[in-house]
Amino acid sequence: MRKSTIFGITGITIILLVILLIYSYVIPSVSAQDVVMAGTIRQIDTDAVEVELEITRKREDKNQHMVYPVVPGWEGVTFTEELDDAWYMPSSVGSSYFDQVILEKYLKAQGETMKLADNLMGFAIPDETGSYKLRLTLRSFDGTTQPLENPMVYYVHNEQLLGKDLSWVTGENLEIIKEYAE
Repeated sequence: MRKSTIFGITGITIILLVILLIYSYVIPSVSAQDVVMAGTIRQIDTDAVEVELEITRKREDKNQHMVYPVVPGWEGVTFTEELDDAWYMPSSVGSSYFDQVILEKYLKAQGETMKLADNLMGFAIPDETGSYKLRLTLRSFDGTTQPLENPMVYYVHNEQLLGKDLSWVTGENLEIIKEYAE
């Protein structure tokens, strides 16, 4: 009876150690290196800017993910229907509380101080691998011309596995295109 108790405790201990070892090596299904983003931003009116993005994902992302264009002083992501199929148009625009929290934690860790909760609007791209070109418009927060300072686009990946938070954020600067009216 004593040997069976010792073997039982030893077996349970080994199983727990294996589970802990597996848990410590759990990684996200998609990494920030699997997502490549590039984009430009240009002023098209006194109270509107146009953003063109190309997002390439090298691996499938079946978990929740959102893309957030963040330009201080500008808000309200809108897409216009394009006449050709070269541009992808998301079926909806909105926000996710959990993704907002992940993005705000990331920005705080980067030393950013902006408060995003009120005007953070994003969209998802398809789960499949591939390149997606998007064209969207942002409007001035108060209807006046705002300077284009530090325009960014963020990809937020939200994943939980075995109770472990595997979420991450990657960001890319938007290239500012200056056009002068003559």
